[in-house]
Amino acid sequence: MLLSRYKYGTKAIVYISLLLLLVFTSRDGQAAASATPPHILFIVADDLGWNDVGWHGSEIRTPHLDELAKSGVILDHSYVQPICSPTRSSIMSGKFVSHTGIQSLISATKPCGLPTNITTIAQQLKGLGYDTHAIGKWHQGYCKEEYTPSKRGFDTFYGYYTGAEEYFTHLRSDTVGTYCACVCRL
Repeated sequence: MLLSRYKYGTKAIVYISLLLLLVFTSRDGQAAASATPPHILFIVADDLGWNDVGWHGSEIRTPHLDELAKSGVILDHSYVQPICSPTRSSIMSGKFVSHTGIQSLISATKPCGLPTNITTIAQQLKGLGYDTHAIGKWHQGYCKEEYTPSKRGFDTFYGYYTGAEEYFTHLRSDTVGTYCACVCRL
């Protein structure tokens, strides 16, 4: 089901779908300021248009995102795939989609996921002493437990495993007009 993107005023409010939000915080709070690694907040917003954020001069007000952008690094000159699973596999692995094996959408019934021999950014950051948390849409496979976020380097995960889940009812539409509950939650 596609949500009405204009139901609550603007596309940015409803479908600012911070579908994958990775929050990494340092475990070593006692380290000296010069030796303390930075906090990393990584936001991926599916279907967010260029002019849907304030820092690009939009009429849409996004003050909290604008503040984060002003004090951080904006990665806005990158290339993505036309659907989310391949883009997410590239972000998670640092590899081109031709090297991840995820070149199409991972559907709710497709028994695959980001190959377990590929190290994720969360696993790399865990090795550097970071706590790692994911919030939002995973869409990197869940047919086997080893594909899920908790087995791919994340300490916690709050969200859903596939796409097209409705935010308020937590149902997904596999065909127009037919809804089913997401079948897998850890």
